[in-house]
Amino acid sequence: MKSTKLLVFAGVVLVSISCADAPGITGPMDSAVALAAESSNATGPVAATGEYDAIVDFTTLTLTPRGSNCLLQVDGQLVFSGTIEGAATGTTTALVFATCPEVATAPPGTYPDVFKSELAFEGTIAGEPAAGDMMYQGRSQEGGRIEGHVIASRGIAGVLDVDAQLAVGGSYSGSLVVH
Repeated sequence: MKSTKLLVFAGVVLVSISCADAPGITGPMDSAVALAAESSNATGPVAATGEYDAIVDFTTLTLTPRGSNCLLQVDGQLVFSGTIEGAATGTTTALVFATCPEVATAPPGTYPDVFKSELAFEGTIAGEPAAGDMMYQGRSQEGGRIEGHVIASRGIAGVLDVDAQLAVGGSYSGSLVVH
């Protein structure tokens, strides 16, 4: 019985301290309030439209045979304008449906492929500072027309549809939330 009273007393003291308004004293309630405030800092969904340029660093290009196809890897950047302002930098990996010698001697977009770009974005969305990860994925048709999406995460959430040309860029539209 004595130990139960002691535990109850200790609990009351801890709750009293954590609910105190004294400067410099923080407790579980302060952390919960800060977390809730941080969560409420997320902007609502923003309709995002604009254009982007694809900047490819061909000095980083590697080609690796994969059966009768070619695995291409290259570094680059997507530079956004419109609702999204800023750059997403990273690496693109593509399985090109041609042999590596064919890919090495042809302009980008000559052969169809499936690709994935893992990117880190920094800039603004609808005027608000934003940073996060982006995955640009899809397929390029013969001639270089891209059917794909940009999927944002870790600081930004949402999906953008693209209308683009391989190694050139294009336009985007979709909805994003900045956390």
